[in-house]
Amino acid sequence: MLTAVTAFPEKGTVQTGPGLPQMPISFDTPTTVGLCIVLLLLLTLIFLNQRNKSIISNKSKALAETEARYHLLFEHSPVPLLEEDHSDVKVFLDQLAEQEIKDLPRYFANNPESLARCAGMIQIRAAKQAALSLYGAATPKALSHLMQILPDSQLFIFKNELIRILANGKSDSILENKTLDGTTLTVERRVVVASGFEQNWNKVFASIIDITEQVRLRNENKTFEEQLQHTQKLEAIGSLAGGIAHDFNNMLAPIIGRAELMLIENPDSVSVQQHCQSIVEASKRARNLVKQILIFSRQVDQEIKPISLIDIIEEIVKLMQPTLPSNIRITCDLPNTCPQIMADATQLHQVIMNLVTNAVHAMEEKGGCISIHLETVSLGIDAPSELPVSPGIYQQLRVADTGHGMDQGTLAKIFNPYFTTKPRDKGTGLGLSVVLGILRGYGGEIRVASTVGEGTTFTLYFPAVELAPVQDAIIYGDPDILPVGNEHILVVDDEKSIADVTTGMLEKLGYTVTARISGYDALEAFRNLADRIDLVMADLTMPQMTGLQLYREIRQIKPGIKVILCTGFSEQLDSRSAKSIGVDGFLYKPVVMSDLAHCVRSVLDGKP
Repeated sequence: MLTAVTAFPEKGTVQTGPGLPQMPISFDTPTTVGLCIVLLLLLTLIFLNQRNKSIISNKSKALAETEARYHLLFEHSPVPLLEEDHSDVKVFLDQLAEQEIKDLPRYFANNPESLARCAGMIQIRAAKQAALSLYGAATPKALSHLMQILPDSQLFIFKNELIRILANGKSDSILENKTLDGTTLTVERRVVVASGFEQNWNKVFASIIDITEQVRLRNENKTFEEQLQHTQKLEAIGSLAGGIAHDFNNMLAPIIGRAELMLIENPDSVSVQQHCQSIVEASKRARNLVKQILIFSRQVDQEIKPISLIDIIEEIVKLMQPTLPSNIRITCDLPNTCPQIMADATQLHQVIMNLVTNAVHAMEEKGGCISIHLETVSLGIDAPSELPVSPGIYQQLRVADTGHGMDQGTLAKIFNPYFTTKPRDKGTGLGLSVVLGILRGYGGEIRVASTVGEGTTFTLYFPAVELAPVQDAIIYGDPDILPVGNEHILVVDDEKSIADVTTGMLEKLGYTVTARISGYDALEAFRNLADRIDLVMADLTMPQMTGLQLYREIRQIKPGIKVILCTGFSEQLDSRSAKSIGVDGFLYKPVVMSDLAHCVRSVLDGKP
C-alpha cells in the first residue's frame, strides 16, 4: 500500500502518516533517491490521469449535447435537409491534384464521364422528413444516392458545385432535380462542408429549397411582360399607322384619280387603257397595304370572301417580273381553273409576295429560278394526313427557289417573330411569322423543306370552298355603269391635288363642283351658296378646322344638308360612328371613282 509522503522532518526519516512510526531512510544511497523519484512520478501520473478523465468526460458531454442539438435542428428544420458523404469525391479530386490537373472545368468538359462518376459517388447518409416528402421517398433508405434525384442534364451545374466546394467549402446553385417518380423540380441547393470534415468531406450538409412554383410564376410573368411589350409595340405601330395612312393615301389619291380620269377620257386608246389599268391596280394594292397595317395593329375587320388563287398569283407575277434582277426568273405551273378559298385578298398578296421576296433574296448573288406550282389535293379523306388540318379539299401552293438554302438550326427558327437572316435594311423578321398566322387563321398550314446549297420549298395548304358566282368585271371607260347626277357638291380637302382630282371625277359624273382647300374657306363658301349646295364632301383631318368641326358648323346653317367625310385613318371616327352622329356617308382614302360614284349617289338619294 502506498502512503503519502508529507514531509521530511529531519535527515534520514520520513513521516509516513499521523500516529505512525517514522521510517528511517538514508538519502545518502542511490537506491533511496531513485525510490523518491519513482514515487513523485507515480503521484504526477495519477494527478494527470484524473484531470484527463475529467476533461474527456466534459467534452463527451458537450459533444453529446451538440449532437442532440444537431439532430433536433436537423429533424425540426422547415427546410428539407440532406446529410451527404462526399469522401470518395474528395479522394478523386485529390488524385487529380497529385496528377497536376489544376484546370478542373476543362478536365470535366473533356471527360464528362468523370463528372458523372463523381455524382455517382455521393451518398446520402440522412434525410429529414421534409426532404423525403419532397422527393417522394417513403424511408431514408429509399433515398441513398445523389444520382437518384439529379438528372444527367444538370451535371454541368454539379461541376460548378464541386469546384466551389473545393475552393470555399460551400456552394449555392439553382438546378433541376427529379423526384423518385420522375417529376421535375426546380430547387435552390445550398451545400456546406461540416466543421471538422474539411479534409475528407465525410459530412456535407445540403439544404434543398423547392422553387418550382416561383420559377413557373416568374416565367409566366416574363411571358406576360413580353406580351405587354409586344402589345405596346403594336400600339406604337397603330399610332404611327394614322400618320402613315394619311400621308400615303394623300399621295395615292391623285394617282388613282388621274388614272381613272384618263381611262374615261381615252376609251379608244388601247395602250392608254392598259397603262392606266395597271396604275389603278397597283395603287389599289398600295392602298390595301395601308389597310393591312391597320388590320395588324388595330385588329380591323378583314374582308373575307371567295378568292381564286390563280388570279392572285398571276397578278403578283405580273407585278414582280419587271423588278426582278436579270439573273432571276419566275416560272408558273397553274391550272386553268381551281376551287376558290375564303380569304382576304390583301393578306393573300402579303403571303405570296413575302415568299417570293424571300426567294429573290436567297438568289441575289448567284441567280436562279423561282417556281410556283398550284394544284388541288385531298387531305385526310382516303388516308390520314400528317398535317394538323381538318380532312377536305385543299389548294396546295408550292413556292420553290434554287437559292443557298437553310440548315436545320435556321429552319427551326424561321417562324419565330423577329427572327431574320437578312441584313438590317432588308427585313424585320415579322414576315414568316405573319404568314403562318394568316394561314392558320384560314384553317390552313405551311410546310418548309430546305437543303443548304440547293434551295428551299414552301408548301402552303388553303381550305377550298365551292365556287362562288363570278361577278361581271367593271369595264373602265364606260361611264354608263357608274351612277351619275347633276347636283351641286362642295368638295373640301387641304391637299389641292386631291381636291382637284376629286373635282374632276365628280364633274365627269355630271355634278357641279365647288372646291376649297381649307375649312374656313369652305364654311364661307357654304354661307354664300347654302341654298344651292346639295352635298358637302370634306376631309376629316384638316388643319385649323377639321371635317367634324366643319360638319357641325354647316349643319347649324342648313340642318338638312347631306355630308360625306373622307379619311385615310382616324382614331376618332369610322363608318359606324360617323353614321351614329348623323354623318350621311364615309369614304376611306384614296377614293376610287366607283366608290365615289356609288357613295355620292346613295347619300343624295337617301339610301342606307
